[in-house]
Amino acid sequence: MVRYYGYYSNVARGKRKATETDDAIPCILEPAGNVKAFRKSWARLIQKIYQFDPLVCPHCKGIMRIISFIEDRSEYGR
Repeated sequence: MVRYYGYYSNVARGKRKATETDDAIPCILEPAGNVKAFRKSWARLIQKIYQFDPLVCPHCKGIMRIISFIEDRSEYGR
């Protein structure tokens, strides 16, 4: 016997069916906040999850900063 809790339970499915949101396709919403704040938070989240600060140099233990991002696929292979 399988029991479903939370989102998949019969009660939750019944409520979604009553409000006609059962067939809605979930999607990723774009953030409405400040983009700079989100850029700073990725390093904090990595540090929180992996207990490793990605902005500390592994050789000299100095603080690194991001200069640029490579977004062109042709640059990855170089």
